[in-house]
Amino acid sequence: MTARSPTSTAPTGLPPRRVPEFDPTHVGPARGSGTAAVPDPEWTTAPFEPGIDRTGTGRPKPVLTAPKRTLVELGRLAVVLVGVLLVSWVIGRLTGTQGRTLVHNKMLPWILGRGLGVAVYVSLTALVVLGLWLRHPWRARFRRPSPATILWAHVALAACTITLVAGHLTALALDKYAGVGWSGAFVPWGASFKTTGVALGTIGLYGLVLVIGTASLAGSIGRTAWFPIHSVSVLVFCVCLAHGVMSGSDGATLRWVYVASGVVVVVLQFTRWLVGTLARGPELLVE
Repeated sequence: MTARSPTSTAPTGLPPRRVPEFDPTHVGPARGSGTAAVPDPEWTTAPFEPGIDRTGTGRPKPVLTAPKRTLVELGRLAVVLVGVLLVSWVIGRLTGTQGRTLVHNKMLPWILGRGLGVAVYVSLTALVVLGLWLRHPWRARFRRPSPATILWAHVALAACTITLVAGHLTALALDKYAGVGWSGAFVPWGASFKTTGVALGTIGLYGLVLVIGTASLAGSIGRTAWFPIHSVSVLVFCVCLAHGVMSGSDGATLRWVYVASGVVVVVLQFTRWLVGTLARGPELLVE
């Protein structure tokens, strides 16, 4: 009985392909030997037809197609863009109309300085709270937000705080009626207005620059060099809180903001220290 060379069954419209004959003299690699078998050139050089297996794995190779945006999606995107532009235009018109008298007001530098000062305090509070929570033992109980997200927000808030501080100092230093000036902004007890309160702000400025500056060098210097300095951030926050209470003209209005933020920072710092101490062992409490 004469053996015939088998042929593969191809889909309609494609020429039949010859199936390579079995060579009993050829011994391929053993299963699990880690040596890849050499594929048949006739199969590897064949043109690719979608849905037809040419790899010998028994599964058709997927066809990758680029996503196409429909007209509905493009229409929705256009509506969103038009809406954003319209809202921006309305806000700009309202702000410009109401701000005409403010631009020519001699109190504008003071108003900007106070507004930026409040923004600095809010940003600094969030910065310190995230920093304390990042290393708090209780954070392990929560899966969200992740440590990477908290760290990213912590770094972003540090940059935001420094930028707001620069605007706060510039506005008050340029104000002729504030009694601060450039000397009062950078030299402790150099201001003629609420000298001690403004001096605390200057000290807090240098402490903030030191803490953030050393933390930005964490990859270049050792942990023993920057982390002890970074640990005084809570003290810097307390100095800035005292600066806001003593030198701000709206301290009575914001007193509950100062109280609430101070309580949150103190509670996080105390519980982090207490839980960490108890976790290390009761003998540390005796010492």
